[in-house]
Amino acid sequence: MRRLIDHLESFGASRRADGERGAVAVLTALSMVVLLGFVALAVDVGLLYAERAELQSGADAAALAIAGDCGQGVNCTEALAAPIAQQLADENAGDGKAAASVPVFEGNTVRTTVTTRDKSGAGSLALAFAPLIGGSERATVSATASAAWGAPLSGIAIWPVAFAECEFDLSGTPQALTLGAKGGTLCSTYDSNGDLNPPGGFGWIGDDKDGSCSQQVSVGSQIQSTGTSLPQDCNAALAEQLKNRTILIPVYDDKVGQGKNGYYDISGWAAFHIEGYTFTGNVSWNPEKVTQSCGGSCDGIYGRFVRFTSFDEGFTIGPPSSFGVSVVDLRE
Repeated sequence: MRRLIDHLESFGASRRADGERGAVAVLTALSMVVLLGFVALAVDVGLLYAERAELQSGADAAALAIAGDCGQGVNCTEALAAPIAQQLADENAGDGKAAASVPVFEGNTVRTTVTTRDKSGAGSLALAFAPLIGGSERATVSATASAAWGAPLSGIAIWPVAFAECEFDLSGTPQALTLGAKGGTLCSTYDSNGDLNPPGGFGWIGDDKDGSCSQQVSVGSQIQSTGTSLPQDCNAALAEQLKNRTILIPVYDDKVGQGKNGYYDISGWAAFHIEGYTFTGNVSWNPEKVTQSCGGSCDGIYGRFVRFTSFDEGFTIGPPSSFGVSVVDLRE
């Protein structure tokens, strides 16, 4: 009897072990399905994120390029802007293919949309693993960007000078802007109304005294002059950075007072490409270009006014101006 009981107990334990092993196998199989599903999801989602990042780069590039053109008055129609959007969408796609919609213009803003297109021309992206777990075989991804353009309203003058509006010449002719209008000035003594014009050349407008030699300037504001000397923070190291550089310089249309008691009424911004300069304290580069224009010893900068588009996020956008400068701001 005892042997029978022992045999039954041994047999029952063996059956329970076999049953548990079978249950573990089933659970393992189910877990693998779930795990593979997560892996498939991760791979395909990563693919979609990478695709969207490329499309966003294309949309951003297209919006900025078209807004930059519009700021200079070119390619600012749907027909002319569409090929630009398509080219930049393709250039920013990893496989060289994307679909750019026709840009949409609203006032001084352009919106671009770029969607998926693969090498075969299909307007969707093939997914590698999603179909294995019952998901879609293809997915469509898109990205949108908008950019605005206009004349600079306020921003940082990286070099704290302002020049008289009557000096402005966008013909491309090289000219010198001299302190105190010592020779070479384009400003006549009187305007058509018989009123005395502001002095030509340029004048110092101070700095923010933070070591950067910069000055926050807004159109419509009145900025105080610092006199005839180079501002304290404007050392030779800064002047070195001005070589062959195009910078935005504030324009004034009126000036009151003299020296450190003088004030400039800021009317806009213009872009000046610097080819030479000379200032007090032996700060100079190609100084002969300046001195030849003024016919002797003088402080000033030499170069030419140019059309220019700035992508500096530090500038705010204002209404159009006649100085050939625009700023572009990416809005989304």
